[in-house]
Amino acid sequence: IFIKGVLPEIQDSFKINDEKGGLLQTVFIISYMIFAPIFGYLGDRFSRKAIMAFGITLWGLTTLLGSFMNSFGWFLAFRALVGIGEASYSTIAPTILSDLFVHDLRSKMLAVFYFAIPVGSGLG
Repeated sequence: IFIKGVLPEIQDSFKINDEKGGLLQTVFIISYMIFAPIFGYLGDRFSRKAIMAFGITLWGLTTLLGSFMNSFGWFLAFRALVGIGEASYSTIAPTILSDLFVHDLRSKMLAVFYFAIPVGSGLG
């Protein structure tokens, strides 16, 4: 989600200033905010597993392909696509966990899920 840990390397690689570095997170958040409600709506009407599989695939592929971009514009576009993939996964996964577990175990599984997001981001 967050690129703060590698932002100096990205800025050096693309020869960009802090403004364009900040744009990388802004583009991610905007695409995430636009698509999260869409995936929530779709998750209530279609296969959640299929939507989540699509999102994880998009997220993984665009993260991988974005790492090979030599142009800042293309890197920015792939960053937006990562936001779309993340919106799918993070919107649908809690509902799947809620379907799989009941009562106290549901709360524990959701706690692990939501705890893992910032920890994983922090570890890079």
